[in-house]
Amino acid sequence: MKNLNFSSLVCALVIGILAYSNFNIARWNKLNVIDWDVIGFYAYLPATFIHHDYRLEFLRGHPEYGTERKFWPQTAPNGALVHKPTMGMALLYAPFFVLAHLHTQAAGLAPDGFTIYYHQYIHLSALFYLAFGLILLRRTLLRWFSDEAVATSILATGLGTNLFFYATTEAAMSHAYTFSLCAALLYLVSKGHSDLRWKNSALAGICLGLMTLIRPVNALFVLFPLLYGMQRMADATERLHWLRRNWPHALLFAGFAATVQLPQLLYWKSLTGQWLFYSYLDEGFFFLKPKMLQGVFSFRNGWLIYTPIMAFAIVGTYFRNVSKHPFSLASKIFIPIYLYVVFSWWCWWYVGFGNRAMIDSYAVLAFPMAAVSEQLLARSRPVRRIWCLVVVLAIALNGFQTLQYRYGLVHFDGMNARAYLASFGRLTYTDAYKQAIRSPDYERAKRGEE
Repeated sequence: MKNLNFSSLVCALVIGILAYSNFNIARWNKLNVIDWDVIGFYAYLPATFIHHDYRLEFLRGHPEYGTERKFWPQTAPNGALVHKPTMGMALLYAPFFVLAHLHTQAAGLAPDGFTIYYHQYIHLSALFYLAFGLILLRRTLLRWFSDEAVATSILATGLGTNLFFYATTEAAMSHAYTFSLCAALLYLVSKGHSDLRWKNSALAGICLGLMTLIRPVNALFVLFPLLYGMQRMADATERLHWLRRNWPHALLFAGFAATVQLPQLLYWKSLTGQWLFYSYLDEGFFFLKPKMLQGVFSFRNGWLIYTPIMAFAIVGTYFRNVSKHPFSLASKIFIPIYLYVVFSWWCWWYVGFGNRAMIDSYAVLAFPMAAVSEQLLARSRPVRRIWCLVVVLAIALNGFQTLQYRYGLVHFDGMNARAYLASFGRLTYTDAYKQAIRSPDYERAKRGEE
């Protein structure tokens, strides 16, 4: 590709804006990064390396840890205390936990896992992984799309979606990390097919393994290495021949993906006596009652309501002659399956800003976004200007709604059409907004009735 400077500058700009936003939000100097879901992700580290008790027996004499929101384990049928989430995020946090621990000791603070530097280093880890993911995503996109189209896709994905919120305000949540792992997986798969090396196969397996260890539904991303380069199902025979010819690499990939799961299996086995233990207990999927329409279009965190720019990526995935990159067929198959699985979860609104569960797929959707952008940028000047304006407006809307969410004017679970209209364009509360909020019944939802 010629003239690579524009997309590299845009990528640097996006990373710079994310960095600036991270250092200039209230959370940076407060003890509220390790909170809510992050407690479960992170708790493996202080339990194992500070309390030296991965079994969490020390909690039995310290109920205050629960009220202080430091540890929230589940109780297994045999009475063992078990971390609710799997340990994938703890593995990614680990290098930053070590740095925080050393910094805390050097500063003379209590090295208990929860003083200020632990919060700050965990928060910064998201920026590190996301910057790495965006750089790899740009490199991969440039193999098939123009520099301008890649720049637009990176800009729209990084600043025009709720990825921005989950890379800044709630950066320690899992979504920026899984986005980056997916970007790395796509990079390694595309590189591996043109330059088949043991290292690429092993690293790709590690990426898929970590994605799955963070969120087990991410095992669906295996479709991308399996279907890479296929444009239609008739190419399956050729793909089988390729796998037979290169079976050692395929085996290495699968082996590393599986090996990453081993610490979790050993952890469950040692505590519960079971190699596989469902630690979410009364939370589950309702595959016969998926909420796909609500998950995409509901004002209660509907995906395209709060991230409308991604509608263009969906168009680019399925419109003929728009997107012919090597991940095209895999994307067409993956998107409906992923939507079905994600929105079969009992809490299909996923409590947060927009539908955060979809962020894991944004590296995949950056490809059809770039394809649409390339098509539109190749047209007349008015069309190009309109497309650029759409991207700018999407970024502005996303930034404003992010600010609204911080102020409580986009509610984490109680939005509906009335509340949305009452708060639209506002940064101050109104009685109409307060009265319109309707939070769901969580107990009914766990029974699949909400």
